[in-house]
Amino acid sequence: MADGLRSLRWRGAVGFVGLGLVLAWLWMSGGTRHLIQIDYSWAREMLDSAEVQIDGEVVGVLQRYGRSNFVTGFEVEAGEHVVSVSVDGCTGLPDTARLGGSYGRRVTFMADVDDGYDCRVILR
Repeated sequence: MADGLRSLRWRGAVGFVGLGLVLAWLWMSGGTRHLIQIDYSWAREMLDSAEVQIDGEVVGVLQRYGRSNFVTGFEVEAGEHVVSVSVDGCTGLPDTARLGGSYGRRVTFMADVDDGYDCRVILR
């Protein structure tokens, strides 16, 4: 009987410590965040420093993360957002992102340049 209670105590202690670690991680990370990522590895240097607009406001520019990662992320609130990327001489076609709830916490767009009749930045 004593051995059964001893193993039960250990399981309870490990579960309690695990729960504490998860709660500490959530508290220290600031909770859950919503992120719109734009991967521009297809267009690379052409879209480097391109202007990013979310809901009509300029939120930043595309810039490399490290030497070879052509991905930039922007934190947003949960909900529906209109995203567009523009660079000198190329207009951006807007696309819609939905975040939060069943849609998830992260949306990733692939940015590409359509060099047809007009130069356009397309998000896929």
